[in-house]
Amino acid sequence: MEEVNTRDMPPADLEPLLSRISASYVALERVVRETIDRVVGPICATCERVCCKASYCRRTMRNPWYRFLFETYGGADIPWQRREPPPGLGPDGCDIRAGRYAYCSAYNCLAVLSSLDSDEDREIFQGISDILKDVGLNFLGKRHLTDLMDWEEITLPRLRRFEKKIEEGTKRFNELRSLLFMDKPGK
Repeated sequence: MEEVNTRDMPPADLEPLLSRISASYVALERVVRETIDRVVGPICATCERVCCKASYCRRTMRNPWYRFLFETYGGADIPWQRREPPPGLGPDGCDIRAGRYAYCSAYNCLAVLSSLDSDEDREIFQGISDILKDVGLNFLGKRHLTDLMDWEEITLPRLRRFEKKIEEGTKRFNELRSLLFMDKPGK
């Protein structure tokens, strides 16, 4: 694996807030992931043209936030050196269970979107898929959380704003999920 250009641990002054925020983020990430997997799982399992790329998987280890989440909550043994298939891609889809690169969750291929019943369902599903990406918008000024390369870029004011965005993302997820799956027999 390529060299990671970050400190291994976050600064001590961030730890109490970071612990609370990371738990909230991972809780949101998991419910978003479970919802997305219900739709994409059957399609991705039979796909012959894999969208996942090794470079996307490795962003988890290069980004200190994603790496922290993966190491704290992820638990999977990922073969990071592997290129084909991508290191995070397992037999049941992505094995990166915490700290997954936000743009991976946001991507839906035509086959996935076509599997949904209506334009409204596709719009709602894409909204759910975009939640983690949207939560990370403007984390570093005008740059996304995915651009984070060092713990020194994470400040208390940024974490406090991020915490509010996670709360907003959780609320948005609950609204969208109820629209997508409620009142639909068999879903």
